[in-house]
Amino acid sequence: MKKSEIESFLAVTGWLSFTSPEFRAAVLARIEPREFEKGAAVYRAGDAPGGLWALVDGAIEIESAEAGSAPHLMHFAVPGFWFGEGPLIFGVNRLVSVSASRASTLVTLPLADCRAILDADPGAWRWIAMFSAMTTELAGGVVADLLLRDPVKRTAALLLRLAGMRSKVFRSGRAAPIYLSQEKIGQLVNLSRNSIIPVLHEFERAGLVKISYGEIRITDPAGLESTLSRDA
Repeated sequence: MKKSEIESFLAVTGWLSFTSPEFRAAVLARIEPREFEKGAAVYRAGDAPGGLWALVDGAIEIESAEAGSAPHLMHFAVPGFWFGEGPLIFGVNRLVSVSASRASTLVTLPLADCRAILDADPGAWRWIAMFSAMTTELAGGVVADLLLRDPVKRTAALLLRLAGMRSKVFRSGRAAPIYLSQEKIGQLVNLSRNSIIPVLHEFERAGLVKISYGEIRITDPAGLESTLSRDA
């Protein structure tokens, strides 16, 4: 993608689209595009502090890395997703691992550039606070959705969140495609592959989603949402 196309996309999609024109322009002037092959690490838990990142095209997976346990898939992100604010706010090393689940285009705003923008305009910290609030809402949503006892509701909630349609505040204008295998969808809702497949296929028969190899598209967001309010 051309840098002008990247800038146009980020100006109207995701966190940056909610910020002021002045802050947005300052960020877009300093972003650095990066290309990643499928499976390549953007960064790993324990890496030295770095700047902000945004996904422009493709898909990424975010894994936890708790000491003494195997990595666990936490979230799958679609274009427009920003991440990596921990080092800017807390000065810590990377807490999670992020990798491209398919060939992807990302941009980074280096840590030094983040600080330069904020030093020039301390009031711009409110946009970082918004960034953090979006991350907190996402994390809270992940936990709340996992507590849904009905596996059908749990799966519907997950698909809506992965497609950017679950947030009450920062909802996407349209459902993004979900580039995850059915097995990984099952991992995210704590279901085996044999248990998740019938649920997804029932959604497809109802016209709520369309399933193809390595990809799920929500075709009826409102219909999928309605499954969350049905009687268990």
